[in-house]
Amino acid sequence: MIGNSICVAAFGMALVVTQSTTPARQQEPAATFRSGADVVSVEASVRRDKRPMTGLKISDFELLDNSVPQEISDLSYERLPIDVTVVLDVSASVTGPVLDQLRQSVRQLKADLGSRDRLKLVAFNMQVRRLVDFEAPASPTDAAFASLSGHGSSAIFDSVAVALAAPAAEGRRHLIVLFSDGQDSSSITDPDVLFDVARRTTPTVAIVLASAIPEHMASPFARSPGRPPITIGRLYDQLARETGGVVVATSPGDSLASMFRRVLADFRSSYVLYFTPRGVDRAGSHTLQVRVKQDGAEVRARRGYLWR
Repeated sequence: MIGNSICVAAFGMALVVTQSTTPARQQEPAATFRSGADVVSVEASVRRDKRPMTGLKISDFELLDNSVPQEISDLSYERLPIDVTVVLDVSASVTGPVLDQLRQSVRQLKADLGSRDRLKLVAFNMQVRRLVDFEAPASPTDAAFASLSGHGSSAIFDSVAVALAAPAAEGRRHLIVLFSDGQDSSSITDPDVLFDVARRTTPTVAIVLASAIPEHMASPFARSPGRPPITIGRLYDQLARETGGVVVATSPGDSLASMFRRVLADFRSSYVLYFTPRGVDRAGSHTLQVRVKQDGAEVRARRGYLWR
C-alpha cells in the first residue's frame, strides 16, 4: 500500500530466526514498497449479509485520508497474485493431534492457491523457524511437519513482527495467517511495538485462535508503563483492525482446514484501491477510512499507513 516516498522502518530488534533444512531464496535487502509514484494502495473487504459484494466500481467507494476525501485512481479485484505466510504456534500447548490437523490444513490451503500464488511456512515456540519459503518446491510442505513437536514457550509477538517486517514483493498481495492459542510467554516484542510494526508494514493479518480465552492476559510479562495488561481478545482484535484482517475463534471439533480456507477466501475477495494523497501533509501517520455507498455494505480495511 506504499508509494515511492514511503518506506518501512527497520525492525531493529535482536529476534532469533532459525533456518530449517529447506533452502530459502535470499531476501531482497531493501524493505521499500512501491506501487507507482506516490501511490498508496488500500485493501478493502466488502460484505453484505456476510457475503462478498462483487462487481463494485470506483464510484461505489469513498476513501478518506486524515478525514480528507481522496480520488481513487484505480481498483483491482482478484487480479493480483497472493503470498501467504502461515505462522504456526508449536509450543508446549500444541499436541500431536493438533499438529496433524495443521498439516492437513496447510495442505488444503496450498491446494486452494492459484498458479501464481505462493506459500511460506513458519513455525515458532521460543524461536522462529522458517520451514518452507516462497520459492521452495511443493513437496517440502508436508515433510516440514515431520520435524515439529509441541514443546517450549511461545514467542507470538516476535514471530508476527518478523513476518510483518519481511521484505515484500512488488505487485503481490500478502496475507499472514497466525495459528495460536493467543498467549505469549517469551517474546521480547511488547504489544505496542507489535502494533507499531503493523502500522509501518503492508501485510494483512488473519488470526486463527484455538481454544483461546479472550479475558486472559495476552502475555504475563508484556506490560506498558501506566497501562493495564492487555487481554487476548483486545490484542488480536486491534492487530486485525490495524491490518484490515480478521480474528477467527475455533472451538473443539471445528475444522482447522475450513478456518484456513475461510480466511484465504475472504482475503482473495477483497478489493485493492489506489490513490495519490491530496490535500494532506505527506509526513507522519495517516488515518484511513473506506466506505461503500450502498445500503448494508460492511467494509473492513487497514486503519492507516505511515509516510516517511
